[in-house]
Amino acid sequence: MFDTNLEESGETVAIDVRKRKIVGRWKSGCDETQGVAVDRERGFVFVACSSRVVALDANHGGAVLGSIDTGDGLDNIDYSDSEHLLYAAASVAATLTVARVGDKGDFGSVAVVPTAKGARSVVAGEKRAYVIDPIDGQILFVTQTNP
Repeated sequence: MFDTNLEESGETVAIDVRKRKIVGRWKSGCDETQGVAVDRERGFVFVACSSRVVALDANHGGAVLGSIDTGDGLDNIDYSDSEHLLYAAASVAATLTVARVGDKGDFGSVAVVPTAKGARSVVAGEKRAYVIDPIDGQILFVTQTNP
């Protein structure tokens, strides 16, 4: 399965790559869809809007389960399956939002970490995250002990 956003229509689609067929098409309520991340075990698809992340239930027609505000400038997001943590870097707000995702697709804020203006892409690792700061040409490193 491959999940992606269609920015023009504001939709999120699930594609069965073996069958080369769209098997799910959902509206998140975002004016503009950005990045996407997935919790395959629990069937959640996380959609980045411009200033929030929305959780969709892929097992039940893409129903909206919850959302969390992240600040303006959201683009890429990432998710740690083992920790059930969502990471969302907002370039305008210059923050990294870390949220725990509950069993019902609800979000609980863990931390909002200052980053740098323009930093908007995040990659989650085990108990850490890396945020790309293209303006200063650096990678910011955030650990659980330093959010």
